[in-house]
Amino acid sequence: MEELVKLYHLTRGSKKEDATIDHDAAVKHWLHPAETTTILNDKNEDTSSMQIFTDGSKTEQGVGAGIAIYRSGIHTKSLKYRLNNRCTNNQAEQLVILKSLEYTKSIQTEDKMATIHTDSRTTLDSLKNNNIHTSLIEEIRRKVTEMEITDWKIKFCWVKAHIGIQRNELANTLAKEAAANTDITECYHKVPKSVVKSELEATSVAKWQRERDLTTKGQITKAYFPVVAQRLDMKINLTQNFTTMVTGHENIKSYLY
Repeated sequence: MEELVKLYHLTRGSKKEDATIDHDAAVKHWLHPAETTTILNDKNEDTSSMQIFTDGSKTEQGVGAGIAIYRSGIHTKSLKYRLNNRCTNNQAEQLVILKSLEYTKSIQTEDKMATIHTDSRTTLDSLKNNNIHTSLIEEIRRKVTEMEITDWKIKFCWVKAHIGIQRNELANTLAKEAAANTDITECYHKVPKSVVKSELEATSVAKWQRERDLTTKGQITKAYFPVVAQRLDMKINLTQNFTTMVTGHENIKSYLY
């Protein structure tokens, strides 16, 4: 991972100390495997008076997250957050859960039961999987544990997206508004490793294309595959005869007489 950070900042002309790569949480911050997250299914009865609906959105305009909070069936609070444009939708889905926990913890109430709804199965599966230790997932686990010490009962529930559930649709609208509103200060800017690797790959392919266009070698191959990126996307069964044909190697002309 250290080498990836160095290479990443070398290609972007930035300094190592300016790193914004989203590392996994260090082992010392992992919770004990016995610490579990309560995730409801259709058979579980939910008695929480506080229902929190969360959603994330990544569009061409940006990355946003929204929270719609209901208490005893009444909408009491809407919250919006904006992430760096290079963050992923999964990060937005996870960050908004963490933000909803932070907000809930600050509420003064005797009824300390809350259910957080999300349409991200990936996030819920990650919370259940003790082999996943990404920074946001670990922060969510840690925050839940902290709240349970003060008698909060936090549950999570999956909700199907875009089927007309008003509360979830409100969270989705808030997330999209946040993604489009550049006046909202970015509250999260760590870039996931998957994005870093993708950007490094794109940089490498672009450099390969530039150097390839400058050389006079490999003209036959370039005639078949003028664009490097398109060739890399092709699924071709490479054989000796195919390689001979597209590179012009071996004495092919001798077989034409």
